[in-house]
Amino acid sequence: MLSRHSIALSIAAILGVSGSLADEDIVGRWTGETFAAGTTTSMTLELFKNGTYARRIVAASELGWSASGDTLLIAPLIARVDNEVTYGKAAAVLVKITGDQMVQSAGSKSLNLKRVTSPVASAPMLGRWEGQGDLNEEVIQDFTVDGRLIVTVTVSREAGRWSATDQEIRWEMQIPEPGRRRSKFKLQKGKLLLYIARDLPPIEMTREPPASASR
Repeated sequence: MLSRHSIALSIAAILGVSGSLADEDIVGRWTGETFAAGTTTSMTLELFKNGTYARRIVAASELGWSASGDTLLIAPLIARVDNEVTYGKAAAVLVKITGDQMVQSAGSKSLNLKRVTSPVASAPMLGRWEGQGDLNEEVIQDFTVDGRLIVTVTVSREAGRWSATDQEIRWEMQIPEPGRRRSKFKLQKGKLLLYIARDLPPIEMTREPPASASR
């Protein structure tokens, strides 16, 4: 008489279902993004063969901008239909530009930025500026000539150890601070569907060439 395990494997073979998932099946560098409310959230996830991982999440938001003297008006993107763009209520930010340095302030908070592109004499705010936020997160601001402001913020960076079962990845975070959690996932047509929050759809991630995930 066949054992229960043998019967289960036989049924799985008939149905074309894998009996188990090896960690090596998801080793590699994966990238993916989601878009909601004018913000694109991008994730880069590196799963290494030695059981370590590194993850970086970046959020990029589009706003509209205009400047008058030392006042910068910024408004969040609400909707885009074809070429029609709708922005929300504008907020005022005080700005001081000295050479390649810009200081933005609103209330008691301020942000120091450095220009990384060539200056435009007639419009000194145009171009790319980089700085760090209150939590030392990387902040990039791109002011475009058509009145768009793209703000890119590194939301989180973490690293630690990982292991996987057929449907779940277990994370043992070591950087920036110790912690543990679990994430559901699926492998579907070569894509990694990673569920990072219960109330959000999964991020669809694509595997990149494994040059950097060999250790």
